[in-house]
Amino acid sequence: MFFSKKSYTVSIPDRNIVLEAKSGTNLYKLLIDENLINPTLCNGAGQCGKCKMRYISPNIPKPVYKETLILAKVNIDAGYRLACQQVIKKNIEIDISEISSSAKFFNTENKSETKKDETENNNTVENNQNLTAENAKLHEKIDETVSINDFSPEQSYKSSFDIRKEEGPTDGILLIQQRSGIRYYCYSAAIDNIVSEGTHPYNEPLRDIIDNDMLPDFLYSELKIRDIERVMVLIDGNDSYGAETKMDMFRYLNFEIGTQQYEMIMPRGSKSYDIAHFFRLLNADKANQLIFSLDMLNRCHYATPKLFTDMHFPFLRNNNLVAVKPRGLNPITSFNDKLEPAATQNKEKDIDGITLTALLQFVKLMMKQGIINNKFQLKPRNELSKQNVPLGLSVRVYGQETPEGYYIYRDRFAEIVITQNELNELYQIRSYIRSVIDYTRECIGVVNGLIFYTTQTHDDLINLMFDLEFIPKEFANKVIYRPGEATVQAIKLFKEKDVPAFLHVHFNNIKRIDLLEDADFQKAAVSNFLEV
Repeated sequence: MFFSKKSYTVSIPDRNIVLEAKSGTNLYKLLIDENLINPTLCNGAGQCGKCKMRYISPNIPKPVYKETLILAKVNIDAGYRLACQQVIKKNIEIDISEISSSAKFFNTENKSETKKDETENNNTVENNQNLTAENAKLHEKIDETVSINDFSPEQSYKSSFDIRKEEGPTDGILLIQQRSGIRYYCYSAAIDNIVSEGTHPYNEPLRDIIDNDMLPDFLYSELKIRDIERVMVLIDGNDSYGAETKMDMFRYLNFEIGTQQYEMIMPRGSKSYDIAHFFRLLNADKANQLIFSLDMLNRCHYATPKLFTDMHFPFLRNNNLVAVKPRGLNPITSFNDKLEPAATQNKEKDIDGITLTALLQFVKLMMKQGIINNKFQLKPRNELSKQNVPLGLSVRVYGQETPEGYYIYRDRFAEIVITQNELNELYQIRSYIRSVIDYTRECIGVVNGLIFYTTQTHDDLINLMFDLEFIPKEFANKVIYRPGEATVQAIKLFKEKDVPAFLHVHFNNIKRIDLLEDADFQKAAVSNFLEV
């Protein structure tokens, strides 16, 4: 004998609506199916907190774990819960007014049909009922606003900040131009985190979308993002739209279209590496940490809770440790003690490069075998023979009287060498890092730890830097290595009402130092054999 599930009623007094639902029905899904609320940012995953509703009926169910993470205790005590976390098990009476006023649209698919509710306000646009009509209305709204191309460098954008009522974080979307398309991240202020992300394979670049005043239409029609409060766009290129330079690292422009706030962040002219510095700093700890970007060593930073120090040193022979030797498509990834390749990325293919960690391992082995001295200088063949260095290793030195380089690998298809100039570059980077550490401790403040950034992950990199004395031994267990794409860190800018407000809170006190002009740094450089 089969029993059908028991049905219960869901009463919504302010709408004069009574729904019927079977036991076990998810409340969020019921409200969506009845067109009473709009899909939220996380689409019912319990992450954005935008489906907050209130129980009017007694015997309110206990909050589930996700609700305790997202809802404030005062709201929980007042009967608020997340509709997406509620399962109907009895007759209930609820208030959904806060969902209707705060829901954000993020649909991954179009709904061609929607149910009409005769009691809905006739002025409310039916959700996804007629996409063409909505697009037309959206364009009418856009046409009444000022185009981005109407802004000039002489204009002040402070007025756009005053229009907004919110003084804290707001929901927003971050758009990043990538080769594969337009990357997007949706941010929820309720949980202070990303609730959804993806890549749209759009043929037109972001800059063209902006130039053609099609950004709102792109959000609405392509990404299905509607009623979002804040849009942040990261673009490249030299055209700055008259934007203002911030922190000597990037350019910034703020404008509004209708009720939406738009912010553009772009490189400072051709110096695209400076903006990457900024994004990495967003993820840096401000606990007296010294910060290095190993692929952009022209600038380093010291961060404390009260002071941010920006140090410049644009005179390295190579300010990119990662690019001292090309990686290639099938690089050597490690060596044995005989300085022979022990592993490659693909053993079935020809070797054509070397990874950064393999290069540093090779230099370490060269030093161990006595092929180079502690300043990374190659020794002549005759000196190596006196040291009883195996002939098979000493003959790999090339150069008649003065060594010019050393063969890392060679066969009939490929030849990989490390030149003395490249060894000098490595040693200069080593001396530079140590000089900055000494200078900071002597002249700026206590260094509690070091943070190193790279875009790609390099396994065992920090251990090799310790072995080659790029990093003093006393910092063992005080080093943080953070590989990865830096631009996603821009999501942290949503923590304040706009980018200028974020900079005021987090980077208000900045000290800039030109290290080459600093006498104290020159002393540290001399003691660490740093040559400029």
